[in-house]
Amino acid sequence: MKVGYCSAGCSSDRAFNPIAYSEDAQVWTTAKNLSRLARTLEFNLKAGLHLLVLDAGLVPYAAHPLNTLKWTEEFAADFAALGAFVREMGMRIAIRPGVPFSGPGSYPDYYEYAATVLGAMGLGEDARIPTRPGDPEKFYEQFDIAPPEVRRRLAVLNDDVWTIVRCCEISRECSVPIMYDHYYAGKEGIVADLLDACARTWRKNDGLPLVRFSLPGKDADTTAPTIDARQFLSFLTLSRPLDLDILVDFADGERSAMIAMIAAFEEPRLVPKRRCLHAAGLKE
Repeated sequence: MKVGYCSAGCSSDRAFNPIAYSEDAQVWTTAKNLSRLARTLEFNLKAGLHLLVLDAGLVPYAAHPLNTLKWTEEFAADFAALGAFVREMGMRIAIRPGVPFSGPGSYPDYYEYAATVLGAMGLGEDARIPTRPGDPEKFYEQFDIAPPEVRRRLAVLNDDVWTIVRCCEISRECSVPIMYDHYYAGKEGIVADLLDACARTWRKNDGLPLVRFSLPGKDADTTAPTIDARQFLSFLTLSRPLDLDILVDFADGERSAMIAMIAAFEEPRLVPKRRCLHAAGLKE
């Protein structure tokens, strides 16, 4: 079991103006982002956070028609080094494009970009692209025309439209695993049964089943700003004996992930063991 978070901290805060686009600016910002990612991975390793989900901003404008940079060639050595570090340290990377897979607001080039980044790192099929399915009328059509490198890395999350039962239909039809989303699934039925249904959709080459742990906020349709350690421990109890990789997804990012790691200190499924928490200077 790995625990991690979704990081936007590896992407530059710099806003790009399409009118002022230049390869020089793109090269500079991409180099800066890749350096940030390397430092983030080193920090996460010390903190015992072996799962990192990236947003789509690592290479700015990579999926935009304006892009003229052959960024996979320009940064081939950087991506290879990052991928080697991830593999050697037993970590796991995913990229969340931030747009639905189909229907209004979808942007297929983002998915091709995500698959290209993961491929440039030399990562296996456990490096996934989690997504919301989007438009029920368009998902299968979009899936059929998606490149093979996208299809084999895709993982769908349940939501208020696509329940786990409906996502299971996608899995049966397209052989796409389901990333259980606790924020929505908690309203559907018995958590242990739903987790088991999702876990069964993951094959050996897909890696361990991915799970998103998030909680409702005080107001309707809002997300809690930070994790509740007691609810996380309760979730871990309900998830046994399944072995899972858990994305702790809250606005405070790595802070909630670290709280989850400390709360799960005695969890036998957890990777790594206590020595990683001590190495990061964290206390029980």
